[in-house]
Amino acid sequence: MCTALTLTSKDGFHFFGRNMDIEYEFNQSVMFVPRNFNWDNRGSGESNHTKYALIGMGMKKDNHPLLADGMNEKGLACTGLNFLGFAHYEDQCISGKVNLGPYDVILWILSNFESVSEVKSAIENVNLVNKPFAPNLPVPTLHWMVHDSNDDSIVIEITAERLAVYDNKVGVLTNQPSFDWHLMNLNQYVALSPAQPDNTTWHRQPLEPIGNGLGLKGIPGDFYPSSRFVRSAFLKSHAAFLHTKESTISEFFHILNNVAPISGSVLTQEDKPFITVYSSCMCLESGEYYYTTYNNSQINAINMFHEDLNGHEIKVFEYLDTQSIHFQN
Repeated sequence: MCTALTLTSKDGFHFFGRNMDIEYEFNQSVMFVPRNFNWDNRGSGESNHTKYALIGMGMKKDNHPLLADGMNEKGLACTGLNFLGFAHYEDQCISGKVNLGPYDVILWILSNFESVSEVKSAIENVNLVNKPFAPNLPVPTLHWMVHDSNDDSIVIEITAERLAVYDNKVGVLTNQPSFDWHLMNLNQYVALSPAQPDNTTWHRQPLEPIGNGLGLKGIPGDFYPSSRFVRSAFLKSHAAFLHTKESTISEFFHILNNVAPISGSVLTQEDKPFITVYSSCMCLESGEYYYTTYNNSQINAINMFHEDLNGHEIKVFEYLDTQSIHFQN
């Protein structure tokens, strides 16, 4: 369970981020990775290095950034969401291909490319290898959303049938089934409206809305991937307070909060509660990474351009998960 989102402010800033809905913490934190950082490709056994600096949320393991989402210095962003039952990886490396473990797709994209168009051309030569990063870390089942400061977005899905790269004109992604199914499903909701319903008459009986704020009757309210996709797509397309960078950040988190499960509302088969462990929002122009956590609703921010882009080591920032309250007196 996860939801990814894009928004654009009317003063020209592009935003990208996601909810991380999961039943456990994974030692996550915001990490900054500089240019020319050397990393081991566990899928191919080769050594790689980053061309561009990047920032994102993830887990540092063996001096390796295992990213859940992020953006680079060129304004390209990427996130991976669960694609259970559909994701497919090969058992062996393929000669002449870029062989990667699925956990390194975000790192590979952000460290090598400037735009969605570049990624679309390069992804055709990628082979995802069914090889865990470490024995105690299962191979994740993922599909990916990529977004840039030109407001271009794609979804990448690799199934047993094919590699599919979809243009994402709605600017939203959730989980299974496939992205084209979600787009088709949106057609069921073309009658949704934020407007107050009109008075009407059935035969000779007049009917009128009881109360105010009665728009959106019929929008799905559960946490199925399809329902979160519909709610996010509708709320994004009707968001009103996008005049400035700051107001758009607020709208971004409001939309994500609308599709964020609360503890106890959704349980796993083991009766563990799914929660939105964190929500992220990235400004692709300013290089600022914003996040909130389940326990801390204050927006925290880290600016990648305040770091040494030509450094040599990963910098890990403290994960602020204790509620911060601003007292006014």
